[in-house]
Amino acid sequence: MEVQTKKKEPNWSTNKFETLVSEYENKFDVLEDDLSVSFTGSDKRKIWESVMDA
Repeated sequence: MEVQTKKKEPNWSTNKFETLVSEYENKFDVLEDDLSVSFTGSDKRKIWESVMDA
């Protein structure tokens, strides 16, 4: 007896996903860099929000 599984639908459309990846790649250096005195967690959070709003 075989179990049938449903294929999960994607959370984003292809266009939205490509936009998200593009924005992430544009800000990759900042997002993946270590925190410092001049660059705080709050700064990083604002950049993530701008990526998600794109």
